[in-house]
Amino acid sequence: MGASASAGLRLGIVGATGVVGSQLLELIDERALSCAELRLYGSEEHGGESIESGGVVRRVDVFSDSSELSDLDLVFLAVPRADAQAIAARLSGPIAVDLSAASLAPSGTPFVAPGFTTREQVRSLSRFKLFHIPHPAALALATIINALGEIAFCAGTLMLGASSQGHGAISHLVEESADLLNGKLDLKEAESQSAFNVALAAGAPGLEQVLLAQVARLTGKASRIALQCVQVPVLHGTALCLGLPNTAGIDQWAALLRAAPGIILVENEEPATVVDALEQEALLLSLNVGAGGTSLWCVFDNARRAALAALWIAECLVPDAAEKLN
Repeated sequence: MGASASAGLRLGIVGATGVVGSQLLELIDERALSCAELRLYGSEEHGGESIESGGVVRRVDVFSDSSELSDLDLVFLAVPRADAQAIAARLSGPIAVDLSAASLAPSGTPFVAPGFTTREQVRSLSRFKLFHIPHPAALALATIINALGEIAFCAGTLMLGASSQGHGAISHLVEESADLLNGKLDLKEAESQSAFNVALAAGAPGLEQVLLAQVARLTGKASRIALQCVQVPVLHGTALCLGLPNTAGIDQWAALLRAAPGIILVENEEPATVVDALEQEALLLSLNVGAGGTSLWCVFDNARRAALAALWIAECLVPDAAEKLN
């Protein structure tokens, strides 16, 4: 990489005004990542806007071609899958962290995550110039399984808020909710209601397979997991409910979760809500052991955790970066 260790990395965020892109910008400031340069790119809709971060007002430029990024060290692609794929295919020079790959099963591309990949491995894999990161829900599930150790079977329901699909889904849910409350909702033929409704997530079977494949890659365990993904009418955040059979060692589960990095075990108080998890970097988890089995309730900020996993790669590539996550 061209930037010196003292100057930091020359970074770019493509999709800087999106749900995850805006979180990346916040975290770069909060975690004081050493940056020699930081460029922000967006669509024509947001081109020319200004964003203040860390006391600096930065302009959002309209992204037009991958050649604009050639002199950078690392680029975050926080855009839809088709756009990210097109950019990465033509990118020459910088390392790319493709956040859209969270929707893909692991392949031959370096697939890394804090808590499961070492910093040394990230530095070594940087020679491939492309990183994929897991879906925040897969990383959450893998973190829990890793903390508990061997699990023969668990059944889970993943509840995805609108932010899991980007700003467009958030705006759609807000508008549809207002229309419904005002008696103006007019659904098109074959259109499903999102506001005040719960349904299986679009493409749920495929998404479930991807998430389980990512969990298996992260943990290296062939745990039997039955997972169902549903869409819930909340704007931001994700919830995960797991059911596990009571097995030997269950009396140690609370202690294991309490000691696990990236988990806050909520005890002796009401379980956390999705709203409680917003802007939190950790998983907020509650454990309930019953005679017929054990349930785990987990809430987290999906956009923030996706951004955090991506930013961790950049931290690994700054030679003098503080050991923040590992």
